[in-house]
Parts: sequence; C-alpha cells; structure tokens
Amino acid sequence: MYRQTAKTPRHSTEPHFAAAGRVPSCGGLGRLTRLAMVMLVAVGCQSKGAFKARSCRPAPHYDGVAQKIEYAETCGCPATSVVTMPEPQRVRMESEPVAWEMSLDEAVAIALAKSDVIRDAGGRVLSSPALAKTAFDPAIQETHPLTGPEGALSAFDAVFTTGLFREHKERTINNLFLAGGRRNLVEDNGRYQAELSKTSATGTQFALRNTTNFLSNNALLNLFPSAYDTTFEAEVRQPLLQGAGVEFNRIAGPNARPGQYNGVLLGRINTDVSLADFEAAVRDLVADTERAYWELYFAYRNLDAQVSGRGAALQTWRSMQRKLEAGLADREQESRARAQYFAFEARAIDALSGVGAAAPGLPAGGGVYAAERNLRSLLGLPATDGRLIRPSDPPAVAETRFDWGDSLLASQTQRVELRRQRWIVKRRELELIAARNFGLARVDFVGQYRRFGFGDELFGNRNYNNSGAVEDLLTSGLDGWTVGVQLSAPIGNRIGHTAIKNAEWQLTRERAIAQEQERLIASELSAAFAELDRAYESLRVNYNRRDAEGLQLGEVVKKFDAGGVPLEFVLEAQGRSTEASALYYRSLVEYNLAISQVCRARGTLLEDFNIHLAEGPWSGAAHRSAAHQAKKFHLARGLDYRLTRPGRISQGEVTPATCRPVTPWIASSRSIEQPTEMVPPALPFEPKALRLPGVESENSMRLDPVRPARVAEGPSLRAGVVR
Repeated sequence: MYRQTAKTPRHSTEPHFAAAGRVPSCGGLGRLTRLAMVMLVAVGCQSKGAFKARSCRPAPHYDGVAQKIEYAETCGCPATSVVTMPEPQRVRMESEPVAWEMSLDEAVAIALAKSDVIRDAGGRVLSSPALAKTAFDPAIQETHPLTGPEGALSAFDAVFTTGLFREHKERTINNLFLAGGRRNLVEDNGRYQAELSKTSATGTQFALRNTTNFLSNNALLNLFPSAYDTTFEAEVRQPLLQGAGVEFNRIAGPNARPGQYNGVLLGRINTDVSLADFEAAVRDLVADTERAYWELYFAYRNLDAQVSGRGAALQTWRSMQRKLEAGLADREQESRARAQYFAFEARAIDALSGVGAAAPGLPAGGGVYAAERNLRSLLGLPATDGRLIRPSDPPAVAETRFDWGDSLLASQTQRVELRRQRWIVKRRELELIAARNFGLARVDFVGQYRRFGFGDELFGNRNYNNSGAVEDLLTSGLDGWTVGVQLSAPIGNRIGHTAIKNAEWQLTRERAIAQEQERLIASELSAAFAELDRAYESLRVNYNRRDAEGLQLGEVVKKFDAGGVPLEFVLEAQGRSTEASALYYRSLVEYNLAISQVCRARGTLLEDFNIHLAEGPWSGAAHRSAAHQAKKFHLARGLDYRLTRPGRISQGEVTPATCRPVTPWIASSRSIEQPTEMVPPALPFEPKALRLPGVESENSMRLDPVRPARVAEGPSLRAGVVR
C-alpha cells in the first residue's frame, strides 16, 4: 500500500487528484459493479453548487481587454475637403473673405446636386442617422429581397433541385426469405434525384421529377446482381379555393400566410411609398434652402442697418465730444452719446457673427457668418472655403395673390403626403382581398403521371430484356397515374376570420388617417393664406414706418444742431430708425417665406422651381442586355390564362395638367402710385431712401437697394422677382 498525491500549480484550473492504493482492474469487477459503472456513465452526475470557471490570467487584464472602445475596420476615411478645411470666418480675423454672389436658383441647384444624403435644418443625420433620408432609399426598397417587387417575383421562378447519394449496408436478416436466400445481406445502393418545379401566376404548381436508384446486393433471388430503377413523374397541383387566382397571387404571393402578404403588387406599392417619402424629403430640402437663403439676405440687411446706426451714433458722439471740449455740453451728455455708440457696436458684432451659432443646421441668433454656415450646411458645401456667400436675387415686393378654390383643389391632389397615404390605403384594400381568400378552405386538384424503367445498366444497348433502365423507360410503356382532390381546412378557421377582421380594421384606420390628413392640409393652406396677407400688410406698414423714421431722424438732427431739441431726442430717433430698418427687411423676408409656404401648402413648390423627379439613366450594359433579351420574345405569343380581369391599382402618372386644370395664381393688377402723405394706404411702387445714410466705417458691409419690379404676366408664382 502506498499513497501518492499529484500537485498542480497554484493558479492552475486543473483539479487535484489523489489516489490511495492501486486501482483494481476491470477484469476483477463483478457483474453488478460493471452495471453500476455503465449507469453512472450514461446518467452522469450533477453538482449542487454553482460552477465557476477561473482563468489563468488575472481578472483586471480580461476586463481591460473586453471593455476597450475600438473602431470598426472599414475602408472609409475622412474626406480631404473636411480635413483640409480652412479656419472659419470670425469677427477678429484680419483677412477679408471674397464675396460669392449666389442666386436662389443656383443655391437650390447646388443643394440638389449634393443631396446623396438629403439634409434638413435640424441636423438629423447626427442624432438619428437611421431616420435620415437619402437618394438611395428608393433603390434600396426596389431591390429589397423581402418587400421589393423583384423579391416578390422570385416566388414564381422555376426551381431546380437535385441530389446524389451513395449508401452501403451490411445486415443480418432473421428471415431467410426476405433476405433473398442470404443470412448476411450486403447492400451497395445509390440514389439520384432531380426536380424542376414552378408556380404560375394562377397558383398552379408544376413539377417534373426523375428518381434513379442503383441497387446491388448479394441476394440469391435477384434477376441481376446489380440493377437500375428509374422513374419519371409529372405533377400538376391547382388550387380551387384558397390560393387560387391571379389576383390573390399578385397580392399575397404563392407562399403567403394569414397576415403575411408579399405579392408583386404590394412590392410595387412599397416602392411607390418610398418614392413619395423621397419626394417629400426633396421638397423639404428645397423649402429649407429657400428659407436659409432669405435668412442670409436678412442677416446682411440687418448688419447694414446696425452698421449705419453705429455710424450715426459715432457722428453724434464726436459732435458731443467737440461740444464738451468747447464747454457747450457736460460729461453726462457725452457719456450718453458714447454709450449709444457702443450699444450699436455690440449689435453690429452680433449681426456679423451671430449668437449661439455653434452647430450648423440649428437656429442661430441671427448673424451673417452663422446664417452663411447654415446655408452652406444645407447646400452640402464645406463650412468655410475662403469665400462668403452673398444673395444676389432681390426678394419679391409686388403683391401676389392666389385663388382659394384652385389652391384648395391643388392641395388635395398635389400634396405628396396625401398621395403616399392613398397608396397605403390601396395596400390595405389589397390585403383585405387576400385575407378574405384565407377564409376559404384549401382544396387542390392533384394530377400525377409516372413512367417506370428497369434495367441491368443505366444506358444499356444489349439485345435482351431490361438491358437498360432509360431504354426501358422510353419503350416499355410501364406507367401510372394519380388524379384526386385534396382538402385541408382548420375546424372553425379561426386564423382566417381573425385575418379578415384585422385587415378590415387596418383599412378603416388608414382611411381615417387619410381623411384627417385632408383636413389638416386644408387647415395648413388656410393658415398659409392668412400669413401671406399678414406678411404683405406688415411689409407695407414697416416700409412706411421706416420711411417716416428716416425723415424724423433727419429733422431731429437738424433741430439738435440748431439747439432746438435735447440730445435724448436724437439718440431715441437713431434707435427707432435702425429698428424700423431692420423690421422692414424682416417683414420683407417673411413675405417671401409666406409665398413659399403657400406654394408648399398647395403642393406646387417643386414645380415652381422646375424640379421634376425621374429615374436615373441605366448603364450601357443594362441596355445591351435588354436588347439581347428582347430578341428572344420577338416571335413569342402571349398566353391569356385569366378567368377574370384583376382591378387597377394606379391611375397613372401624376401630371400638373391633369391635377391642376385651372390657373394657379392671380397677380394683383392694382396700380400703386407715389405716396403724397406720411401714412400711405399701400406700398409705394418706387420707395424712397432705401439706402441709409453712408457710414464712415472700415467694416461697413453694403448691399444694393431693393427696388420692386413691376408685376409680370406669366406662370411664375414669384411675379415680382427679377431672375
């Protein structure tokens, strides 16, 4: 007797083994002992405690590796234009940027040309990239293998299935007769299967099958030691109730289940819905671009007003400084004039740079640099490139009127949201048709025809019977057929009735949503009309106020120079004149945005910019392949296997001529003459003093005065814009 202990390292995961004495050999074990060991191995053992795996490495090392933040291995690198971008425009920069004169049409064209990712004013691509719209979305939906039309058509493709197997068996057979006179049967078999199946548009399933078996064994009663057995089978299965008809298979597909429909019609509707989403995203991009363009125009005009006010305050301060030195004014008057100047200086700095404009695409606190960055973000341009965009198009000043009845009709026919929702309603209607089909029992007519062949060889050419299996298949006339009807119906058909009720509720919901959208669009159009009227009246009033404040400032300055009024009157007049000038340009921008909002509410914003959506050009290889395939079907004859004609799902292409048969707008022809009183009843046709007095300043930024053009006759909604 001896005792031996096997020791393991301290941190090893191997268990400690201890053996006491010799292990007896299996030959000395009794029958019961061996049976107990077999049961123990078969059943196994169960530990009551929790098993904990311990690693040889320390825990901190594993945790440090598992919790590291890593980058994915991709081929994408930062764009060169991003990593080499120059410094942004700032207030304290010494170099002056180069002006880039840009028209509104040019801005929209640049935005559309760089719209692989359709940008929005909120910068959604950073916060929610999965919700961002791209130019690739329609193509992604069209080629989706589950919900696209091509994926739905693949269910009708012919399927070829084949298999080749080899088998070897050695068995002892108890019945000598069944073993062919052998007690030990040795088999060496082979099997080849091939099938070509296809489902037609009516739901009919066609199949051609061939099964060839190779049989070789040592049985004494065989005709041949080895033989081939081949079978050719043709099958037709035609649904009579559930799953029958072109309409159902076009809607749900041949492999549909209740509530899961994936036919070619639904795939086409999914593509149309994706196109509507893409069109809505493009429309919003154009609207945001136009808004950013006019906001930049206002930023320039507001800066011009603040700089002009600062120049006037500077002249007043210098005048008070000279009077203070001459003893004609006290220190309080001089400090008040100086405070007025620095107040305008702070406003000019904010008007140049903007307040709180850290993130592009977010609302900035008004400023040329911030508004210009916002416009660049929407256009897909670098944030800075050494140039500063300046709007070159003057805003519309002439009054533009829209016919209410025509606009209401256009909004109900041209809005892309309604078109999208009507496609969804049509999808629910088709799904209801498919669901009603599942309320029927599954009754199939089945027909099968078989030909049999048997031979010593697969392709035999000897002059004795059954020399070749294929020859026997073609010449022996051994055949068989099966004709019958197969019924399969769940008792009560709960799933079918549930699918019908669910489809009805889905259709009711989408129709209610469509009605609510029509009501909201009409309300949106009404609000746009009211805003257009308010914006025009505000423009007229603010222009006259601006003209009056400018005249008042000139008169107050004359009286102050003559000693007739105190300094406070001059300072207040300067502040009111600058405020009136900024409000005038604010109302001018709001009026142009109101026109754009009416066009958007009408659903004609893209037509106003002459923007039309179309499929991109196909590649040359696609054209050559289509021409080659067309030659194969030149002499083909169509087979009309329909018993009924399915209904239409589309009214055809949307054209402005059919959806908008009446004149879309009526421009005002009212003549507006030069005002003769301080408060004119309408906007002057030739406004006075649009350019404020000059300012002797180094960073004064000038814009040309806005002079409204006469109302032009033509289809353009912007009658007062000179392109």
